[in-house]
Amino acid sequence: MTYHILKLRQLLPLLLFAIISAKPVAALTADREQPIHINADRMVAEEASGYSHYLGNVHITQGSLVVDADEVYIYIVEGELDKLIILGEPAKLQQLPDNSTELVYSRAKRMEYFASTDRLFLMKNAEVWQGTNRFSGEHIEYDTRNSRVSANSQGQDSGRIRAVITPKKAVNKTKAVDTLPGKEEENNEAPDNDTQADTIP
Repeated sequence: MTYHILKLRQLLPLLLFAIISAKPVAALTADREQPIHINADRMVAEEASGYSHYLGNVHITQGSLVVDADEVYIYIVEGELDKLIILGEPAKLQQLPDNSTELVYSRAKRMEYFASTDRLFLMKNAEVWQGTNRFSGEHIEYDTRNSRVSANSQGQDSGRIRAVITPKKAVNKTKAVDTLPGKEEENNEAPDNDTQADTIP
């Protein structure tokens, strides 16, 4: 079943984030003008309250934005996005930022976005990566308004914060060596611990 939610045009710029970059990376500008397509096995909506719940193999696209989840809750107040909850094992999101040729990937068991404060929360086995740069923790908070990122382990000994940042020169040098004649080019995406989806790690 396919649903077209044109009222949620704000969804794209509010969701996208880039944690690894040294300077803020905005969502792909062209995506903002694209319609949002939502596919799910089931949908429950209460028009009066502005609440909708999508269940089962939820797939959302808007331009380069791709979201795969088990469940998605959308809350609308006065015609505007108020809150978004994405759940999965894990839920996955990818998008191509402006001025970049590399997609930004993220995944967590739970993602929450609050429009009033422009904050996105990734909870339970949260990870974000772009190219060879990777950032993970049990809880990641991203302030999209001020491009600030914070992470913590939520008091869990096994949930330490981990970051892998590859210097740009080292990345370019590695790519140059990998593309020499006779050398097979390697996959530069971040490793995955579970089965990969068609478009999202």
